[in-house]
Amino acid sequence: MMRTRLRYTLIAVALVAVGILNAQKKTNVLFIAVDDLKPLIGAYGHNEVQTPNIDALAKEGVVFTNAHCQQAVCGPSRASIFTGMRPDYTGVRDLKTRMRDVNPDILAMPQYFKENGYATVAVGKIYDPRCVDKEYDGPSWSIPYRESSKYTYPEAYGEPGLSYYALKENQDRVKALEKEAAEKGEKNMHKYVSDRFKPSTECADVPDEAYMDGQIANNAIKYMDKLAKDDEPFFLAVGFKRPHLPFAAPKKYWDLYKREDIRVAAYRDAVKNGVDKAYHNSGELYSYTDIPPLASFSDIFTDNLPDEKQKELIHAYYASVSFIDAQVGKLMDKLKSKGLDKNTVIVLWGDHGWHLGDHSLWCKHTNFEQATRVPLIIKKPGGASGENQYPVESLDVFPTLCEATGLDIPTQLQGNSLLPVFTKVDKQVNDYAVSQFGRGQTQGYSLRTERYRLTLWMKNNWHTDQPFSKGLIEAGELYDYEKDPLETENYYKHSDYKKVRADLMQQFEAFVSIQNKEINELRSGSKPNAEANDLSFGPELTNNWNSVARKGADAIFQLNGDKLVVDVKKLGEKPWDLALIYNSTIELKEGQRIVLTFNYQGPEMKIGMGPVHDKRVTKVVKPSQKVKVQTIELEATASGAWPLKMQLMGTGRYELGEITCSIQ
Repeated sequence: MMRTRLRYTLIAVALVAVGILNAQKKTNVLFIAVDDLKPLIGAYGHNEVQTPNIDALAKEGVVFTNAHCQQAVCGPSRASIFTGMRPDYTGVRDLKTRMRDVNPDILAMPQYFKENGYATVAVGKIYDPRCVDKEYDGPSWSIPYRESSKYTYPEAYGEPGLSYYALKENQDRVKALEKEAAEKGEKNMHKYVSDRFKPSTECADVPDEAYMDGQIANNAIKYMDKLAKDDEPFFLAVGFKRPHLPFAAPKKYWDLYKREDIRVAAYRDAVKNGVDKAYHNSGELYSYTDIPPLASFSDIFTDNLPDEKQKELIHAYYASVSFIDAQVGKLMDKLKSKGLDKNTVIVLWGDHGWHLGDHSLWCKHTNFEQATRVPLIIKKPGGASGENQYPVESLDVFPTLCEATGLDIPTQLQGNSLLPVFTKVDKQVNDYAVSQFGRGQTQGYSLRTERYRLTLWMKNNWHTDQPFSKGLIEAGELYDYEKDPLETENYYKHSDYKKVRADLMQQFEAFVSIQNKEINELRSGSKPNAEANDLSFGPELTNNWNSVARKGADAIFQLNGDKLVVDVKKLGEKPWDLALIYNSTIELKEGQRIVLTFNYQGPEMKIGMGPVHDKRVTKVVKPSQKVKVQTIELEATASGAWPLKMQLMGTGRYELGEITCSIQ
């Protein structure tokens, strides 16, 4: 009798000890990032897309139906969510600026968790690799990224061609072009191949593991097994590549849909009373070799892709989303099998939205709803579940995860914790979300409330670290999603919306005032040197340059590798109506010179800098039969951020390439 009582006593003590250990163990984090995933998910009311695993996660967590990214392109969006800071602070507003070049001491979310005793691991695409160091932001990870990103593809299928293509005939085509490039001594083999063969879609009868996303899921599962055995809590970031272009997925996911059931976008026209700068030429899609070239920017509404091609692309996007949904399901199954789901906060997030033909647009790169709105689902153990319709931002995730795991929230973060929502699911945390996307020297800022969107296009390369002036507004947009969910009409100048516009403008001015204070107080380090400016043409012209053809100008801009070919049929009314405008600016002190060297053939052109303090510097470049490589120097007559422009002065063919920049 005594022995039995002693045994029960020992069991009770052991159970209490286990309970204490479990209570003391910190909450884990599983962060799932999905590239180019818009809220085209069953949980967001889109039953035409099959996402059973994400839908199951959504039922257990909070679905934020009005979540928005800070900038609708990979690098800036990811830099913002992982630092909790806006692009005007991080300095990452393009795909070439590395965040620690701008702010060497910036605090990244996984870095902060690592400093607080977490094992931090990244598998797949978390940061944009172009915006961090070679170690994928070394301070962020406990396990070096080069270790967690090793993949072993099935021997029967081999490594995907160009990292994308698993279909054997596509792989054979890639290998043949690689051989051809090697025989010709081409230095950039990837570029040589992709300029000649890069289909926008692929349907291959292969297992998930034949594609990189299947490998990413497998690696993540392996690390879950490893991390579950360790005593320390973990922050596991898993980044899937699809549904980014090319839309390549196993056949079984294509078979979930019938092409005849696919519908093209409901609204494919220009916005009534719209703003030209709101649009782009969908250059990312048109870089794929099976997409017929667009003659000029002005043709985006008149020279649409054939409906059958649009349906193929939408079908492929759906298949890619379902492919990723299956990978998410594998992660959830593993988490539950290890008993980790009770002690892990799960975040599923898309880095930005995606245009699927609406407004005759494809890809991202805008301030429209389809580009800024993202899926954001957060499951907190013991927290509420349901939908929250109020505006939230990607940069709210960092403080939310800190509070959810019991860590102090770093004081500099610009987002707000969403934790109150997990007590009262319909709680409003933010009055608005702010996104931004610029066009050359005109910067677009978009304020989204529960019902409205105000987008202001600001002149002179204005950013929110500078004082606001209404005189800097070049154009504006105002959308009413209760009345017009598809953004078919701009109400910015509509008399019925005068008070709405005034109220939104007041909110934006208050936001800018806060940004002025926060950014200028918090900013540390220095901006990249002017020598770091990338002036190259391609892989998409819009990465570095904006083409301008207005007021009667007629020209076709085409990329041929790293060479830009412009066929000018007619000049515009004014000299700068036909031009190329560099997307960024070049910081120069008074007296410094910029030296530009570039290959050039064609009619006369003018290179110009400015205005800075109403001062401009220009130089005419004349064609030469003997000299193809031109070198010009432009001297800054004042200190400041100098815009750079190229004016095309004649009709005929221009060929420009291999442009380099140095500062003296």
